[in-house]
Amino acid sequence: MTTMRAMATDRVGPGATLRPHTLAVKEPADGEVLIKVLAAAVNPADLGMVAGQYRWYDELRLPLVPGYDVAGVVEAGDWPRGAAVIASTGHSRSQAGGYAEYVTLPASYVAAAPENLDWAEAATIPLAGLTAHQALELLDLKPGQSLLVNGPRGAIGRFAVELARAGGITVIEAGRDSAPVAEASVDAALDVVGGPRARQAFAAVRDAGVYVTTVPEFWVPGGQFTAERGIEPQIVRAEPDGTRLAALVRAAEAGELTTSVAKTLPLTDAQQALDLLATGGAGGKLVLIP
Repeated sequence: MTTMRAMATDRVGPGATLRPHTLAVKEPADGEVLIKVLAAAVNPADLGMVAGQYRWYDELRLPLVPGYDVAGVVEAGDWPRGAAVIASTGHSRSQAGGYAEYVTLPASYVAAAPENLDWAEAATIPLAGLTAHQALELLDLKPGQSLLVNGPRGAIGRFAVELARAGGITVIEAGRDSAPVAEASVDAALDVVGGPRARQAFAAVRDAGVYVTTVPEFWVPGGQFTAERGIEPQIVRAEPDGTRLAALVRAAEAGELTTSVAKTLPLTDAQQALDLLATGGAGGKLVLIP
């Protein structure tokens, strides 16, 4: 194949929308793999890309194909042909998007797909799972210590809760409608929401405790703020990592990590999926099927 169907935008910012494009398939170079995409999960980061709120490491290249999460089979490159895999596209670095029939990525981004999940379920793991895993590494908590997670129903929050509990950490789930958590009452907090609820999570951490956020200030104000009470806020920005992703796959196969797919849509409904996500009406992960 030399071309593929993709959902992309020729500009970013207010009013930008996705439409079908026919784009060239990038042949894999040494150290890369070409993946036939069978499922691509939709993430809030994809909304930010199209809206022009995202920050890439390099100058943005258009047309923009969004999409961080893919599950599919290897077509060519440095993995066996036909291997079932999942990957985070590392969009901030690669600008390779999953809203397409094919994607070419560094082989180091890829892991074998979980044997106990279907394509749509598997596609929900990479970005959220890597973010949760790297956040817990920054938190560096020991069994028996306490962790507040302020968005436990979202993908990152749920994965963080499950991974933390599997590691013997006491987790306090502080959802939108939960009772306030007492100030200075927990060893650490993970903010996955931003805004006022980020401040509330920070206030719940004991003096000299640990606070990590997944929400940069440019995304939702309140994600990061000045250190105080001996607490130095840290931000996690998930990096693609096949080895770490393989550990998440093992956790999923062991039942320690669970997935939730609210709805699957055809690839051509990508803009509809973004609109649904923006209104908060998804009720779980949306997944595109090419």
